Amino acid sequence: MKIIGGSEVKPPHSKPFMAFLKGNKICGGTLIKPNWVLTAAHCEMDNTTKVTLGAHSLVKKEKEQQSFSVKKSIPHPCFDRQTRENDLMLLQLTGSAKLNKNVNLLPLPKKGEDTKVGTKCEVAGWGITKNKGTPSDKLMHVTVTILDRKICSDKKHYNFNPVITNNMLCAGDQKKDSCNGDSGGPLLCKGILRGITSFGGKICGDLKKPGIYTRLTDSYISWIKKTIGGDF
Repeated sequence: MKIIGGSEVKPPHSKPFMAFLKGNKICGGTLIKPNWVLTAAHCEMDNTTKVTLGAHSLVKKEKEQQSFSVKKSIPHPCFDRQTRENDLMLLQLTGSAKLNKNVNLLPLPKKGEDTKVGTKCEVAGWGITKNKGTPSDKLMHVTVTILDRKICSDKKHYNFNPVITNNMLCAGDQKKDSCNGDSGGPLLCKGILRGITSFGGKICGDLKKPGIYTRLTDSYISWIKKTIGGDF
């Protein structure tokens, strides 16, 4: 998905945890360990995927960029394409990133607490910036507001297709949204990683179908730690 109604991230490289994934699809991701990226399962990345860290522009050759291939992709074992439940995936990189001010980790939250309705959160990515547009050449971001998931599920919104569950966050504002190409990127609330961009309506920025994000619950956090192993 991509950023609608947002602005370019300034200064460039100020979100050093952002990963650009180019495979069968274009997606975003979050660097959570020097050799692990967290993204969405529906992005379907494999060992042909190129992962770029430290990017701002996708067109210019930037000295800050570090590129890797994917050694292993591990979608959540319970990912369901129909219900969109459990839409998260771990990518193990072929090497470890050299951490610096332009490439750095975003820690997992200590607890997977729910985010209150009305909270302002931020989403970032290189997705399209207008409906039917092309992907953005620069990293963009936008502020969205957490909405009541029961309202997001109702007949005036997603009409229970799918049901917006407690494992998801629903967020948007009029003409502000994530869109195609932003999938897999982070949803930050008060600077903390709270979600992963998952899906939205056919028309981005439509308040009838706000953006839906996989919520980083305690159970997902523990699956991530168990899958990666080592100290967190």
